[in-house]
Amino acid sequence: MGQPVYHVRTLVEKRPVTGADSCIATVPPGLYVTVDGGPPALDVRKLGRVLRGLSNELAANINETLHHADWVITDDPVIVEEVGMHGRPDCGKCRASVDQALAMLADRREKLLVGALYWAGQA
Repeated sequence: MGQPVYHVRTLVEKRPVTGADSCIATVPPGLYVTVDGGPPALDVRKLGRVLRGLSNELAANINETLHHADWVITDDPVIVEEVGMHGRPDCGKCRASVDQALAMLADRREKLLVGALYWAGQA
């Protein structure tokens, strides 16, 4: 993929994966900080809290249990398409979300959080 992948792990990873979904979101302000006048640096602690909170919230919203999630921060349309569609070319909601994200990238070229979320089966 080229970009770092940020993983959200859980205590239910021994259960089987029973489904998956994707999420595309804007990068919230404050994830990048300037240290000693240098270039912006990613605040990894804050990123971890944001990704865990977002992953858990998304799972709860659809009454699922989060197995794990894999996130990238990217402005690469190919990665947005690949992760956003998560192997489901027939997913209309996925296609609409990806198209909206791609239009935003073309307009503003801002980085996005793009995640693949996996749901856990029951114990």
